[in-house]
Order: sequence, then structure tokens, then C-alpha cells
Amino acid sequence: MMFRSAIVNDADKLDELLTQLILDEKKYDPNVEIVKVKDFYKNYINDNTKFFLVCEENDIIFGYIYVKKEDNILKIDALYVLEEYRNKGIATHLLEEVINYGKLNNYEIISINVLENNLKAKKLYSKYFKLYKKDNIKEELRMIL
Repeated sequence: MMFRSAIVNDADKLDELLTQLILDEKKYDPNVEIVKVKDFYKNYINDNTKFFLVCEENDIIFGYIYVKKEDNILKIDALYVLEEYRNKGIATHLLEEVINYGKLNNYEIISINVLENNLKAKKLYSKYFKLYKKDNIKEELRMIL
């Protein structure tokens, strides 16, 4: 298993994983609109205000994290691992890579949104993040670095 920065050639696979993430979110929020993502990430991978890490093995990407850099905040916009690869520490490793990146680059805050009913994700995130604010569907969690 290898973790690395995403490259443009990964964009189509990342779009597929984002489609899967949206399908997963539908389980927790019936208002999520199901879409098949196409050509979304290719314009973002080389944008220096964003970064991506992927997890792969044998050239198969099965997990990723997408982060936006905004002033002194890193905003985790997407974190997804294919179901058959879950519970192997992949999401934890991706999160810890972002935390290390934030510390090394003097960011002050890392934030992530989670749907209120997504208990597995909330359990993972609660190891690192504290509740910042919530509405009736999602919660914003933050870590102060």
C-alpha cells in the first residue's frame, strides 16, 4: 500500500471515487443529489490552493483525501475509501498526513464537515477534531494546530 500526491492522470479515478462518496452520503441524507461525476477533479489537481493524497496498491487507487487551502485553514472537502478497503487504517493515515502537512506549513486550523448520521466517520473524526458548529444535517468539526 502506498500513499502519494495525486497527479492529473488520477483525475478520472478520483471522479469515480467522488461518485461513490456521493452515493454513500445519500445513505445519511436523502436530499443528496445523485450525480455521476465527470471531469471534476482534473482542473483542481495542479491548483496550488488545493491538494490531494491517494492510497493505492498495484496501480489501483482505492482511497483519497481532497483538501482546500484557505488562508490559515485547511478544509478537508472529501475523504473516501472504497468499502472493501475500510477498517485498515487508510482514512486515519490520510487524515494524519493532512495534519502533519498543516503543522509543517504553519496552518492554524483543519476543518471537515460530516453528515450527522454518519456515525462511523464521526467516530474516526472525533479522535482528532472537536465540534465547531452544526445544523440539522451536518456538523463542522475543527482541529486547532
